[in-house]
Amino acid sequence: MAFGSIFVRLGQEAPSLVVAFFRMFFASVILLPFYLLDNSSERKANGVWLLTAGTALALHFAFWVSSLAYTSVAVSVLLVNTSPVLVATCSHFIYKERLTPSGILGITLTFLGSTLLFTNDLYTKADWRGATLSLAGAVMLGIYLLAGRRIRQQTSLIRYVYPTYVLATLVLGAFVLAADLPVIGFSKDTYLFLFLLGLVPQCVGHTSYNWSLRHIPATVVSTLFLAEPILASLLAYWILEEAIGKTVVLGGAVVGIGIFLVSRSGILPRPRIEVAAAVLTAGGKVWIQKRETADHLAGYWEFPGGKIQANELPAQALVREIREELGIELKECPEQP
Repeated sequence: MAFGSIFVRLGQEAPSLVVAFFRMFFASVILLPFYLLDNSSERKANGVWLLTAGTALALHFAFWVSSLAYTSVAVSVLLVNTSPVLVATCSHFIYKERLTPSGILGITLTFLGSTLLFTNDLYTKADWRGATLSLAGAVMLGIYLLAGRRIRQQTSLIRYVYPTYVLATLVLGAFVLAADLPVIGFSKDTYLFLFLLGLVPQCVGHTSYNWSLRHIPATVVSTLFLAEPILASLLAYWILEEAIGKTVVLGGAVVGIGIFLVSRSGILPRPRIEVAAAVLTAGGKVWIQKRETADHLAGYWEFPGGKIQANELPAQALVREIREELGIELKECPEQP
């Protein structure tokens, strides 16, 4: 993924929106055979969340690729990778996950470090557009990750990423058409770098990132994700001969520490509540009951059952709940392996 900004710079003969479009276009073409050969039984992603993810991804690349025309690779990649902090903040309000003291400190440090990088651009380049566009890209990346989190709970990797990439391609294509930008007439080297942009950081990098979320704890993935700004800055220094100033190093270190704190221990998930329910049948009928007015979700219909208490097996919980709710004694069944 660290090669993304390098290939963007090397392909900047094309306008920024065109670069972003070709990134998603080539990624969609490369992944098409994998999508057609997929025979998984998992259902398709929810259309609303998929549209949200595809549009957010398109806007993310539109903003971020554009930022590289106005600021350094180091500042651009550091700021766009503040998205985990934005995701943590949104999760606090949307998913009711609690911020820890480490999370609050991490968010504060990320804000201070971002302010330092933003101020550095104002003083050294007299231009605020690069930092602003990169932060806008971080916001869109955060929305993309939140939507992807919902979709990946029920959808396989290829059924998530391929439609998302295609939607992002269509959105970016619409932007290119609306702006009347050229998509032909560039040098062979430019098209090569645009192809590599779709292959290396997108198909290999972003797709592997989405794959790993189902197999590796998200905190580990988010921490490894911090390597991108460091590697991208070193690659820019080596390939593009782009100097890294002391202020950028300081601001990057503060941002990195902030993201690390948020990613590792910044959020406490909502407490998990385990319940047991019974489906009671007799004479072809099924027992259901309406929740009482004072209960959560009052008026909804439910099967009898309830919360599993501490040191209680699900079958034991059912026996107790049926006794309490219906006055019926059930013979406890042994736990199934």
